[in-house]
Amino acid sequence: MKKLFICLANSKKYGERCVAGIEVKRNDKGTLVIVNKGNKPKWIRPVTNLDYGAVPENLVQDAKLLDIYEIDITEETPNGYQSENVKFNLKSLKRISSLGLNNSNLEVLKENSRSTLFSNRGKAVPEDRINDVDYSLVLVEAENPEIFTKTYDSGGTQIRIKFHYKGNQYDLPITDKDFLKKYIADNSIFDNADNVYVTVSLGVIHEGWHYKLAAGIICINE
Repeated sequence: MKKLFICLANSKKYGERCVAGIEVKRNDKGTLVIVNKGNKPKWIRPVTNLDYGAVPENLVQDAKLLDIYEIDITEETPNGYQSENVKFNLKSLKRISSLGLNNSNLEVLKENSRSTLFSNRGKAVPEDRINDVDYSLVLVEAENPEIFTKTYDSGGTQIRIKFHYKGNQYDLPITDKDFLKKYIADNSIFDNADNVYVTVSLGVIHEGWHYKLAAGIICINE
């Protein structure tokens, strides 16, 4: 079954990629409209038989946030909290257009009713509480966003983002490959941004925790 989605996550995942986005369709006038699941936009995360469902790098190496993709879904394969997962024909994924980079487009896609992200205010969801969560992707407008580099005792470093949503501060690792490349080239990337939107993804289990990740970052200067 062919579907369209707006790419809102383009994340590194164990050497391959995780892409995901909100499903859209064309109405009788040919205009793209959001597909809802209940009262929320419906997300699609294409998965494969690779480890952790990753998408091969070569299929999406040119993917950009806000690109609109067509995909031939062969099976919906929800997996617990990762309710957005779908299997697809690997040869079917193709870019057909792109959504304009402006606030009016992002405003209708963002989440604004959940009081917390994935049922708590922390950086991760403990394994024994994961059954309380029935989604793993959400787009939010980030208040007071700040990028910083964290250095670990092991000597490794990680680029992270802090921001506020609904009065709570979140501190997440950035896995958006394109954004990381832009930030490394220009650390002032946020200086002229009027609005910042972040796609937050809930990761697979790691040492008893499901960590929240910044899987897509969109800066708008209007």
